Parts: sequence; structure tokens; C-alpha cells
Amino acid sequence: MNVLFVSGLDFKEKSIQVIRKTPEYYAKKNCTVDYVVARDNLSNGNYFYEEEINPEGVNVHRIYWSFPGVRANLSRFFSLALTKISACIVVIKLFLLAKKLLKKNDYDVIYGYEIHGVLAVYLLKKCGLVGGSKIVSRFQGSFLNEMIEKRQFARIVFNIDAILAMKADCDLMVLTDDGTKADEALRKINAKARYIFVPNGVDMPPTNTLAKQAKIDTFNNARITCISVSRLVGWKRVDRCLSVFKELCAHKGIEAEYLILGDGEEKENLESVARRLGIDHLVKFLGAVNQSEVFKYIAASDVFLSMYDHSNVANPLFEAMRLNKLIVTVNNGSTGLWIKHMNNGLIYNEDSIDAKKISDDIVFLVSSEVERSSLLSNLSKTADEKLWTWDQRLQYEYQAVSALISGR
Repeated sequence: MNVLFVSGLDFKEKSIQVIRKTPEYYAKKNCTVDYVVARDNLSNGNYFYEEEINPEGVNVHRIYWSFPGVRANLSRFFSLALTKISACIVVIKLFLLAKKLLKKNDYDVIYGYEIHGVLAVYLLKKCGLVGGSKIVSRFQGSFLNEMIEKRQFARIVFNIDAILAMKADCDLMVLTDDGTKADEALRKINAKARYIFVPNGVDMPPTNTLAKQAKIDTFNNARITCISVSRLVGWKRVDRCLSVFKELCAHKGIEAEYLILGDGEEKENLESVARRLGIDHLVKFLGAVNQSEVFKYIAASDVFLSMYDHSNVANPLFEAMRLNKLIVTVNNGSTGLWIKHMNNGLIYNEDSIDAKKISDDIVFLVSSEVERSSLLSNLSKTADEKLWTWDQRLQYEYQAVSALISGR
């Protein structure tokens, strides 16, 4: 199978794994893989801590987003406006480069990855350039459902490109079940695509990593290590985690530390918050960490904190489930389908987050071996029943795409 990927998102080593794993998997299946990708080198964006990566077996054709220096130094409003203009330019650049490759090669599948890639592929199709190739659209989730439910009309208009992409013609759409309810968004915007809706994968950690879980049995009156793993951007709400950690430290007899894995535009602000709360000496900002190392840090921790604004169904949550950690999270998106309060974790309604109450619940479980063991046993069952390995996840997609070629 010959596959042409078209994407406005470059590969990552320290966060979203599936961007890289997808073409790598196709290459391992002996597919010829060309990957047209646009990289955004915004100095305060999502790639300043990521090296350029060319996955093995993948023929990468890389271009770059426009105006990175200017966008980094504008106010938020003007930066967002110029980013939208740059996004339009990216779609055109992706279209032109993919067009050149289509003149030289025949592809069984043209795979648009996320909004800009999907729109570029849509242009190729409208210009009659795709021939008999099958079209796959790929989305890592979508905030559209939330916008529609909350009647955020200005935000919907600003993200009209996302709606156009999700309504674009394709033979198959691959949607990540990341808790944002992208499948519901499809129905609400009357998109007609045939789609598969699957969570990301998460592999079993190495045996030597699992052995470190024994630390959780030394909870009582010992140092409790809390951890969060995310990009340091506003909607990931690490500030909420810091507030919970402050209240945890206020409990008599509790010694705790908090590891924050990740980097991003909010790092300096979060460091300031930690100082203001008087806990900066107990909080360690470890920066962006290669994915291969994340399991080690989670394994060495006791309490996993994830309090995002939109949905907490992300790979760090899955990794914490694999490692059977005490999970503290927020009930938004479809997070409540994974975590049940005082059953297999701690989960709180977004509109009534009380840092003191959350810390009290953590201390209760720290102090009660019976309750903690029961909760973690239930979490282990949930992980066994609901989590996919990466091989299972990617094989499922590959079979669905292969079926397009065979006409099944």
C-alpha cells in the first residue's frame, strides 16, 4: 500500500505519541509512506522543546508555518488572528507540495491528518488530483462538541475551519476517543463520514518499571510524591493541581513533593503560583521529558493529578492507570466513563472543585490501607478491560484502512 500523509502537525517525542506512531506503523507494514508536514517553530508554541524527527521508514517532506517570530511577540488577540492567517497559508503550502508528489507517484491512500491536512486533501480532491486514491481524514479529538453545548458562538465562528474539515468528504474518518466527544460533534454538525472511534493506545510498562510500584505501600507518614504530566498551557490547569498540593501539605504528619513533567508558555506563571502559595521548595518542574522516560517518573510517584478544563482522557491518564496510581481528576468530557469517585479514583465536578476537600480525600486514602487497596484493585480491573496497547490500536486502524483498498 502506498500512503501519502498530509499534516499541519509535526512529530513529537515528548508529548502526543500517535502523530509519530501512525506513519511508523504503516511503514512497518511494508507500506511506502510519504509524509508532507508543516512545522510551527513558534518560540512559545508546542515545538520549541521538540527536535525535528524523521521517523524510520517514512519519507518526510517538511515545510514551515509562516511568521513564527512575529506571532510570538504580539498580544494574544493579534497573535491568534495572525495564526489563523498562517494556518490558511499552511493549507495552501501543504496542497502545493502534495500536488507535486501526486504528479510523480500513485497512492492507494491519501491521509489528511488533523484540520490543516484534511483541508489540504479536500482541495486536492476538489481540483481532481486524487484519482482513484481513497481519502482518510484523521482527528485527535475536537473541542467542537463543547463549543456547541455551551453555545460559544464566537468560538464556533473562529473555528469554522474545524467544522469545514470535519464535514469534508472522505472514505473513512479516524477519530480519537479522547473524552472530548468528537463523535457527538460529528452528529451535531451533520457530518456524513463513515468513521471509527477509538482511544489511543498505551503499552504495558517494562517489568523493572513496574517493580517501583511497591513505593505506594509506604504511604503512611512517608513522603507522598504527586505527579502531573502535560504541556504547560492554560487549559491543562496545573494551577488547580498546585492548589490541591498546597492543601495536602497543610495536613499534619503529611510530607509531600510534587513533580511537574512538561513545558510550555505557562511555565513561568506556574512557578510564580508555586512561590505565592509557599510550596515552591516542594515542587519540581522537570521540563519536557522524552516519552520513553515518562513511565519511570509515574512509577516512582504515588498520586497522579490531572485537572484539565475540557477532558482528562489523555495518554498520561492511561499511563497512570497502567501503573495503578491513585488518580485525582475532573469530571468533564467523558472522563467519568473511565474514573468513578471512590471506586477506582477520585473525580470531582468541574463547577465545584474544592482543593481542601480533594486533599482530605487523598489523605483519607493515604491513611486507609483497606480503602486504598480496594480502589486500586478496581482501577486495575478498569485498565485491563478498557485500555488498548499501541499495537492493538494501530492494527485496528490499519485493518480499517486496508479494507478500503480491498473494497470490503
